[in-house]
Parts: sequence; C-alpha cells; structure tokens
Amino acid sequence: MRDAEPTADETAFFTELAKLVPDVQDWYHQDDDGTLWMIASYDFLRGNRIYQTLRLDYDGKNLRGGWSPACLHWDDGVRAADALIDTAGPAGLRLDCVDPTTDAATAAAWFHGHLNRGQAHRR
Repeated sequence: MRDAEPTADETAFFTELAKLVPDVQDWYHQDDDGTLWMIASYDFLRGNRIYQTLRLDYDGKNLRGGWSPACLHWDDGVRAADALIDTAGPAGLRLDCVDPTTDAATAAAWFHGHLNRGQAHRR
C-alpha cells in the first residue's frame, strides 16, 4: 500500500469503474521509482469463500489485467508482469490508456466479459 492519496486520474478511473462494476475493489501502490499505480480487483465467491480474483493494474498509461495467482494474497502490490499474470489471450487485458473515463469503460467491459460467463474460468 502507499501513503499518497489517489491521483486525479485514479480517482476518475475508479469512480467510473465502480459505477459500472459495483463490487470492484481498489488498492493503491507505489513503485520503488515513485510511480503511482492501482489495482482494481473483483473476487469470485462460493458461499463466503473467495476462490478466484480478477485483477487489473492501472497507472494512467497502461491497463494490464488477468487472474491473480493468489486471490491478491502475495501479488497485491506486485505489478501484473512481475507476478507473471497472463495479460494476453482471451482472459487477459493489455491496452494503452486513453483517458480515465474511456479506460474505465474498457476495464468494465473486460470485467463484465468474465462476469457474464456465469462463473470464473479456471486458470
């Protein structure tokens, strides 16, 4: 986690995303070089137990999304690439950012693509 407040872009992005994907969660981080970024995540539940987490990194420049390898246990605060998350293919998301509102709509469509399948796909 980080001490810095969310940036204006992060706030605009997550405010819009939360309208479109109500149960999405936000987590804010900072790289060693000072770069601020966030994770938007969605937990898939069975009963009261999380069995999979879909996560998306957003830094105002890139959207990188895929399945968390550990339901955000050890990979929270670790960039998707460093956590070896598959951001390619049908389950992943790898795009350059446009603006926070457009980025949120893209992220929401990606989350809903998984939600509309009725259940999460196994990795």
